[in-house]
Amino acid sequence: MPYNKDGIGYQKTDTSKAAAYSNYPGKLSAKDRVLQLLQKVPNKLTTEEISDVLQIPYGTVQPRLSELQNENKVIDSGERGKTKWGKSCIRWTSA
Repeated sequence: MPYNKDGIGYQKTDTSKAAAYSNYPGKLSAKDRVLQLLQKVPNKLTTEEISDVLQIPYGTVQPRLSELQNENKVIDSGERGKTKWGKSCIRWTSA
């Protein structure tokens, strides 16, 4: 996945690239918002919970968590939650 100079990833389509480059100084990216939430709350949160709190689509949150994990900024807490389908899922926390 390519990234812009601010580390925002995008797919190989013109619309995805345009969205990644639409960030302006001072605007928090979805990745920044996810990280700030995990740094502020004492709870460990699932991807769905993060999506609900920030009102960002699940499909936007999950890749941001992967990026943050690759940057060693968030970690798997070792705790598990349940998805809306009853499946086990990771509860994330800031590193």
